[in-house]
Amino acid sequence: MEENGVVTTFGNPDDSGPHVHLTIFSEQFWVRLMLVQDLGFAEAYMAGEVSVNSLVDFVRFYIYNRASLDAASASPVVSSLMYLASTRFGNSILNTASNISAHYDLGNEMFEMFLDSTMTYSCAIWNGPDDTLEAAQLRKLDMLIDKACVKPTDYVLDLGCGWGSLSMRAVERTGCRVLGITLSTEQKDIAEQRIAQAGMSDRIEIMLIDYRKLDPEMYCFDKIISIEMIEQVGYEYLPVYFEQCHKLLHPQHGIMAIQMIAMNEERYEDYKRNVDFINKHIFPGGHCPSISSAITAATTGSHGQLMVESVTNFPDHYARTLRVWRERFLNRFDEIQASTTPKNPQLLLQERNLASELENASLNSGDTNINGHDNSGSNIPGFNDVFKRKWEYYFAYCEAAFATRAIA
Repeated sequence: MEENGVVTTFGNPDDSGPHVHLTIFSEQFWVRLMLVQDLGFAEAYMAGEVSVNSLVDFVRFYIYNRASLDAASASPVVSSLMYLASTRFGNSILNTASNISAHYDLGNEMFEMFLDSTMTYSCAIWNGPDDTLEAAQLRKLDMLIDKACVKPTDYVLDLGCGWGSLSMRAVERTGCRVLGITLSTEQKDIAEQRIAQAGMSDRIEIMLIDYRKLDPEMYCFDKIISIEMIEQVGYEYLPVYFEQCHKLLHPQHGIMAIQMIAMNEERYEDYKRNVDFINKHIFPGGHCPSISSAITAATTGSHGQLMVESVTNFPDHYARTLRVWRERFLNRFDEIQASTTPKNPQLLLQERNLASELENASLNSGDTNINGHDNSGSNIPGFNDVFKRKWEYYFAYCEAAFATRAIA
């Protein structure tokens, strides 16, 4: 660790495991760290108050030493206030659309710059060191289509359809019919354009609707495939999610395939009670169930009718996916900054307000020029360096969590 030219070493440099070098530029870093620990570090990084030679190794270091670090817990008052604040972003039907918009309506151009041509924003399945992101994403889509046993005669619900990659792949492979649903206007627009260009508009319909508003009297699906949408449901609505899926599935031959990010069982109860970087800054209202909690919710919501046939775990594949996304995002950020503006002006205002909040905290501590450059970019069009560091931290944070099996 380096601060004001003074280097302090902790631990044995010869030990195996992650070695990280922190450079601290602001005393505000210590305030954030004392109040909210890992979230405080994330916000200090976003503000440019600290730099680190490897974000992934730093998060791995934190995870490996979590027991001792948790002993010096964050302020209980601050933690309680943050938890209460987070409940305002719960996933009622009223709140869910705004929670989804806060992430997915940042601008299709931005997502296009780090995703592959399929526009698939979920874990890929890799096959060898020379595999491409596009091939790995198509392999994942094929895996789920096969697990759901999709046939040409099937009517499939793509629950949380994103930009339409699964819907299009299912039709391409089987000729089935698909209803894709999303709460992102940006996703719906691009999905419909892509579907029309592929000549699949007669087989795929995209609706802007909350899954709870689909009427089981009007819709009966042979198959439901849901890729990393359950994380937006919220803990209290997990049984509701599975109850609705049960009602929408054909009672005799219905099959559901879910891909989800699962929280480590050991940490799950603590995770439910706290707010982390992802909840606050990336996915408002987000919640990663543990595998056991998801199975319990499926049993409760379906009154025992939904039965788990198989569970497959592939965290290493997600760590690699996130690493590739991070590299692509950083390599093309200048393009993102120059060309991307959210269609929803409120989202751009939120990003600027976040930058101002972080900068003001630093200015109040007497730091007018952090990390050797001016951080006053909250007044420029598009996304600034605070936004860049937030997304860089997001990718690295999640990569380390998957690599260490903190999530899977």
